[in-house]
Amino acid sequence: MNDLFLIAINLTRRCNLACAHCYMDARTRQEGGEDELTSIEVERLLDEIAGRSSDTMVVLTGGEPLLRPDLERLVAHGSGLGLAMVVGSNGVLLTGQRVQALKQAGAMGIGISLDSLDPASHDAFRGRPGSWEKTLAGMDHCRRHGLPFQVHFSVTDRNAHEVPSMIDFTRASGAHVLNIFFLVCTGRGESMSDITPARYEAVLRQLVEAQATCDDLIIRARCAPHYKRIAYQHDPDSPLTRAQGYEGGGCLAGLHYCRITPEGAVTACPYIPDGEGSIRQRPFWEIWDRAPGFQRLRHPELGGKCGRCEYRKLCGGCRARPLAMGGDLMDADPWCGHQPSGRPVIEPLGEAATGGIEWAPEAEQRLARVPGFLRRMVRKRAESHVRDLGLSRVTPEHLATLASRRFGNDFPGRRPDTAAPAPVPGTLAWTGPARDYLDTLPGFLRDGIRQVAEEVAREEGRLEVNMQLLRRLEEEEEAEPAAALPWEEAAEQRLEALLAERSPQALPFIRPGMRAAAEREARRRGAGRVGTGDVERVVATDTAGVEWAPEALERVAAAPDFIRGGIKKAAEFSARREGLERIGGADLTRFRNRAMMRAVRRLKGFGMKELDFDAWGIARERVPRLRDNAQAERRFAAIRDYVESRRTADGGGLGVIDHDLLARMKAELKR
Repeated sequence: MNDLFLIAINLTRRCNLACAHCYMDARTRQEGGEDELTSIEVERLLDEIAGRSSDTMVVLTGGEPLLRPDLERLVAHGSGLGLAMVVGSNGVLLTGQRVQALKQAGAMGIGISLDSLDPASHDAFRGRPGSWEKTLAGMDHCRRHGLPFQVHFSVTDRNAHEVPSMIDFTRASGAHVLNIFFLVCTGRGESMSDITPARYEAVLRQLVEAQATCDDLIIRARCAPHYKRIAYQHDPDSPLTRAQGYEGGGCLAGLHYCRITPEGAVTACPYIPDGEGSIRQRPFWEIWDRAPGFQRLRHPELGGKCGRCEYRKLCGGCRARPLAMGGDLMDADPWCGHQPSGRPVIEPLGEAATGGIEWAPEAEQRLARVPGFLRRMVRKRAESHVRDLGLSRVTPEHLATLASRRFGNDFPGRRPDTAAPAPVPGTLAWTGPARDYLDTLPGFLRDGIRQVAEEVAREEGRLEVNMQLLRRLEEEEEAEPAAALPWEEAAEQRLEALLAERSPQALPFIRPGMRAAAEREARRRGAGRVGTGDVERVVATDTAGVEWAPEALERVAAAPDFIRGGIKKAAEFSARREGLERIGGADLTRFRNRAMMRAVRRLKGFGMKELDFDAWGIARERVPRLRDNAQAERRFAAIRDYVESRRTADGGGLGVIDHDLLARMKAELKR
């Protein structure tokens, strides 16, 4: 059976980034996408898919799908049909409001691309300064609003050394899945050199070994069918291969997966460009069932060493790579370093005899809800488990036990236990809805959120934490800038004349702040358009339109000189983002706490459990831009000298960071 487990719908060629590796060769947002499928056409496709298969997962991607204003409509339509709807995004446009809208529409989750833990490296790869910070902010929004997300990492020779760090980061981020993508050189990726076959093999071995030790994270290699061969070599009983009934093994193109282009063409995978037909001209299922290219992939006559390989039914090699290099679809995969041994072909798991094992009707119903590519494997494991127990009937309890062994209490998509948390001495009472809200948060954030909410409640004289307080705290975190005002042409010209004096590297950071500040000035005087005077006012204040309360400015002035400027700029940036006109002491504390806890999450991504100066050595090793960076070395030495002097001066205090915040940071790292 060639069941369709996964279909990717490229909704648009438009994109807000210009990624070096993109197979779509996506146009810019300004150019737009011609002849894209309409909302109605996509909805008809979803209707057709759901009419035959509710097991199919639908990935809405692009380009950048968040540029489609009908994205939530399409998610809601597919979800209403019973389809598993997910979104693939670069994360830059994931505001809190957009995350909530996608969740409300029924999105099962979102895949977010992150290509380096070094901001400069990621931004260079993605073609836009500042995208790294926005992507991490998108992950924060998903965590905060309970929308499950995966991390997508495209590995190249440039960033392959970051794989261990990316695994640590993904675990710390609250994601349940890390998808490692291996490039097939098409689109803009044609100008890039892929990793060597030897490095490819080494990274795949690394992933197999890491998965064996990660019970709380699913690590998947995408566009890398050799992963299945390496998994079998590592452990013949590995649950990652078709030998154990995992139908997600090997290359799925044309067998269990296809994609739809923005114009409606059906292709076997994004890297095999030839369309097999158009959904605008023929029914989708007719193309899926009868397309000659799909038939060829389902009954492969592999050439070269792939045709002689003992793993050909588990792996089969990548069919797009020989095609991209000018060969035939069935030629040997040029990126595989394995040499056939001459041993018999390893067969996939068939429909094995039950051996006298029965299934309770409730267990059969539960098995039917398991994704199709896992069902055969789950059946085999359940029957083996029951047989080992000396029993002859599979029950729902047996299936629950097997799922718990694999995922523990963090099974992806499972709602956390809503039982009340154990009382903590000194904590305030929580209402039932507030407690339920807390229980839905990722475990590593729960204690921190509890502490912040109770601190605010005590300061306000409250006797309990309720949903009204939690929603207000969320709104403070999620404050969005006001809608943009129109500009007079003279004001635009004046701004660009002023910006012409700045370096090109600084412009992407300065221009948005200047524009937002000038628009605030216009609103302050009750104008509907930004004028030249508003621009001049921003320049004259030298604070991009953000004023400072005296006590807040005094706190900044008391900071060490080597971080004083950075604190001021970061606070003004946060204030502009929230639309504040004046920074007070409470605002400064909020900005600081948010930044420090974000730093803790990044330290956890490095695998650290203690707050000490070892972080510098680890960061220097894992973040390329810190290596041989004399300025960073001097800055670190200044920080260390300052901290040591403050320990001596005030008996262990840090001056800039109060003891309560320091305790929270240390506790978070140990979780």
